[in-house]
Amino acid sequence: MRVRLALSVLLLTAAFGRAEAQWLKETYVSVFAAERDTNYIQDLSRMFSVNASVFQKNSAFSIDDLKNLSSLQYNCSDSSASVSAGFAYKWLSLSLGVSTGLFDRHRTGRKTVLSTQVLLPAVTLKLGANFYEGYYLANAESILQDWPAGTRFDRPDISTASLRVSADYYFNYTQYSRKALTSHGELQRKTAGSAIAGILFNVNMVSGDSSLVPRNVNDSVYNYREQIKYVSNTLIGAGGGYARTFVTPAGIYFNLDMQMGLAYNKCFLQLDGAPDRNHNALNLYFQGDLSVGFNSKHWFANLGGNILAIESPMGNDGASINNTSGMIRATVAYRFELEKNYSVGELFSTKWQQWRERRAEKKAGNS
Repeated sequence: MRVRLALSVLLLTAAFGRAEAQWLKETYVSVFAAERDTNYIQDLSRMFSVNASVFQKNSAFSIDDLKNLSSLQYNCSDSSASVSAGFAYKWLSLSLGVSTGLFDRHRTGRKTVLSTQVLLPAVTLKLGANFYEGYYLANAESILQDWPAGTRFDRPDISTASLRVSADYYFNYTQYSRKALTSHGELQRKTAGSAIAGILFNVNMVSGDSSLVPRNVNDSVYNYREQIKYVSNTLIGAGGGYARTFVTPAGIYFNLDMQMGLAYNKCFLQLDGAPDRNHNALNLYFQGDLSVGFNSKHWFANLGGNILAIESPMGNDGASINNTSGMIRATVAYRFELEKNYSVGELFSTKWQQWRERRAEKKAGNS
């Protein structure tokens, strides 16, 4: 690692000059090889941890009539919870989850969620793809004409898809640990916070077999009338915020992480009975994380949630679409020490060989 870093710095010095090479060296070290303040952060990555989680991920969107301050609020019909189990050791963290159907009273929708993240000392990288089928109009009673109370307005034909790529830089990475909240490899020992700078690339697509705006909306409440069959929003933006973890002497912690950003958005609409339309504009986005939990050398517990909300103008005066996604998760993990400091590859090869030897001994004893 040191040889590669030295060669990289040498080449960069020749190409860009000493000042530029020094800046790139410092950036490389802060992202990939940062030293942490051990008074604030304890490294537990050499301990092997097993974990179990219950989580619920949801999606919603609204078509907003800004003139009348009203909206069509669509929520995903599939509100089921999932369970997962996994392990973590050093840089490797794996888990497997399945849907349970819990908390889903109607069972009329379907969702597929894929997500991963890379947690470096100063940078958190996230990649996610979500697919939802089946929505219902949550405010049908107040927005539709003569809609019977207590009756759901289901739209099984509506589907959404989204892709998200983001990177967040935490300036106070020596004292503030994002890993202590989302994995089990570090422990936040003292209260600390950090300013954040982030970039976001996001694509949202919404489609239906018929218009997303029902024809029987109440004119006195909602006036937007374009017959939208498909809308997509592609944005790239940058923002910033602040994160802080409050830690008690008993190991209980509370975390708040909030960001706002400005993005360039390209909106495309397919309309029933009218030409397709493109609209480019600047818009705002918001993302936040909130969690409470307990962290010690051996035990980890966390209850938290996150949200991403993007408001996108649609090129019609006073109309926009708001895409919101979020998740609630409860996690419990236990860490235990191994007999030696294995590398990741050595750990699995050693344990595999030990299992084979025990199996051979058992067979020999039975024969």
